[in-house]
Amino acid sequence: MAKTSKRQPSVLNWMGTLILYAIPGVNLIFLILSAIFAKSTSKRSFAVAGILLIVLCAILTFAAFAIFPDFFTKLAETMRQAAHPAPVGEVIPVA
Repeated sequence: MAKTSKRQPSVLNWMGTLILYAIPGVNLIFLILSAIFAKSTSKRSFAVAGILLIVLCAILTFAAFAIFPDFFTKLAETMRQAAHPAPVGEVIPVA
């Protein structure tokens, strides 16, 4: 009976994977390519889990914006005012 030995990814290989996963934009492309072309089942499973996590976060974000649009509008206005405060002595109109 022939012994089939699959090489497990090394620590350096996993470090490279995590670094690529941390780069915005590159991570989704990298995960899709890893899910399709990875030779290791652990790498393939990691990529599929990462894709599912990104999709879940996107769905929850869009749902939050759809359910609470007034909250995010007020939050954006508050952040704009904090970033660009009115000069001293100028009256801020109250809506």
